[in-house]
Amino acid sequence: MPEEQKVQFVKEPPRKRGGMFGKWMVQLQPLVENPNRWALVYTCETPMHANKLQSNLHARLVNIPEPNHVWEFAARGSEVYAIYRGRRRGKDASVRRANRRG
Repeated sequence: MPEEQKVQFVKEPPRKRGGMFGKWMVQLQPLVENPNRWALVYTCETPMHANKLQSNLHARLVNIPEPNHVWEFAARGSEVYAIYRGRRRGKDASVRRANRRG
């Protein structure tokens, strides 16, 4: 090593930027702007690839817009469909309102 490099502490390492990073963020953004509407988002070469893509999207193994919101993904043959449902509602939100005092 021609020159010594000093240790530099950082809060956390930068995000990985794989080839799919921007693709699914861009591909799925129109669904966020049109909630509750199913859309064909991708056509794969084989049904096996479509099922794998559906699984990756569902498990959030690829970056998608609003990952903590409610999404549904479905593979039908070689096609992958998606729907954006919006924010996740609390399971007991109506109960909290009903039991609120005052």
